[in-house]
Amino acid sequence: MTLCEFSLLPEEEKTALLYEQGVYIGKRKRGGTTVLLYQLEGFYAEIYYRQYRRVVDRIRCFAGTERLDPYLTEIDVEHLV
Repeated sequence: MTLCEFSLLPEEEKTALLYEQGVYIGKRKRGGTTVLLYQLEGFYAEIYYRQYRRVVDRIRCFAGTERLDPYLTEIDVEHLV
């Protein structure tokens, strides 16, 4: 599946696909929102949840690595050394 094909899916299908086939990368907090990052095939997708309701606010997709910076501090690479 391409990023374009994924973007055309309804939100519920995107969320289900990320949970079933995506690779969980990490999470971060942004104000009152929790953001989960997944990798699916050749792109990344962030699911923004309203923290207090656990309701999906939006899903944002991207292909490059520039938006991964907020997650890098959370990744434990100690076992790789």
